[in-house]
Amino acid sequence: MKENIYQNLDAYDRNDLTANQLQTLGRLKNYIEASLSSDEHHVAIIEGAAGTGKSVILTRLFKEVRDGKQDPNSPYYGLKTAFTVNHPELLKVYQDMGAKYANIYKKDYQRPTSIINSLDKEGEKLDVLFIDEGHLLLTKPEPYIKFRQNNQLTELIRLAKVVVVVFDFAQVIQSKMFWDQKLLDSVVKNVSHKTFHLDFQYRMQASPQVKAWIDDFAQGRLRPLPKMSERNGYDLEIFHRAADLFAKLKKVNEKMGMARVVSTTGFHHDEGGKHHVVMDDFDLPWDEYDPQELTWARRPESINEVGSIYTVQGFDLNLVGLLLSPAFEYDAQNDRIWVNPDKVIHREIYKKSPHLKDTKAIEKAKQDFMLNALNILAKRGKYGLYIAAADSALNQRLLELAK
Repeated sequence: MKENIYQNLDAYDRNDLTANQLQTLGRLKNYIEASLSSDEHHVAIIEGAAGTGKSVILTRLFKEVRDGKQDPNSPYYGLKTAFTVNHPELLKVYQDMGAKYANIYKKDYQRPTSIINSLDKEGEKLDVLFIDEGHLLLTKPEPYIKFRQNNQLTELIRLAKVVVVVFDFAQVIQSKMFWDQKLLDSVVKNVSHKTFHLDFQYRMQASPQVKAWIDDFAQGRLRPLPKMSERNGYDLEIFHRAADLFAKLKKVNEKMGMARVVSTTGFHHDEGGKHHVVMDDFDLPWDEYDPQELTWARRPESINEVGSIYTVQGFDLNLVGLLLSPAFEYDAQNDRIWVNPDKVIHREIYKKSPHLKDTKAIEKAKQDFMLNALNILAKRGKYGLYIAAADSALNQRLLELAK
């Protein structure tokens, strides 16, 4: 089983970093080392879109800092460090690292609230804290999970001399974790900080034309699909029926593995209260979070389930079959995708936020949260993306654009 568990780490624990990634890694190490010699708090912000290798760099950086903790000649000697991510499936992957490396332990990886409450209780501070998926940090109190302050990043900066945090505003998916550049700037305005930008797409093995089309699609903009000769072998296809999409995806999965169907909120529970995704002859259950050793996409049985942002955010798939829920409709007047907030089933994403008070900002956020979820899911596939929409007008328009 250990060999299978280590497969969870494949997308993050890499030794084949590109020259660009190694350069960014070196700059981050220089920043951390300079910051440690200062009396002030410092924040390194790693910004980049989905698939640009943010987690790969953060993983490598944490490993090197932890290795240096044992070396008297290292600038990281004796440092107190930790790693946090506010995502249970990703946390599981990182905790598997503790079983693989001599200088990293499972307890080094915790959820943000656990770190905050534990350090406050013990009256201790960290030297360096690493935060993956910073856009998932809470920006309002959540007493249910024992977070009573206003912003998790603010608290984590208070408790660590140096914070290295990953951000992608296009992956903000609900109001209790609302982030934009303005809010991030306000949190770090009185703290020394530096931003490190990543802009090369490592996950999707696609041509620039395909990447541009998916970028537009994930923002609701509809354009003709790139010609076959422009796709560089990337398997991009629109389907009339979800059942046909699934049939072809299963064949891909038999050949290369890691091909999965994913979707967003917008499908109703059935009369028995079960939550299934149903389109034409397609009918499969949601992935309902189930804490197991293997991540959702690595489990053979997950081929017969529908993944969500809660189980695939941050992960790589070989091919993704994306089903657009009824919440995504076709706006014929503007020839684009429009989110109908009334058809969003998971109302949690729209709860009140102290950072969203203006009516226009609230309406924009209702569109953005769902389009951001679409963005996350559409960019999971390394070699292909299959699409089908529940809204008949939208699906018809996509089929027209595919001709």
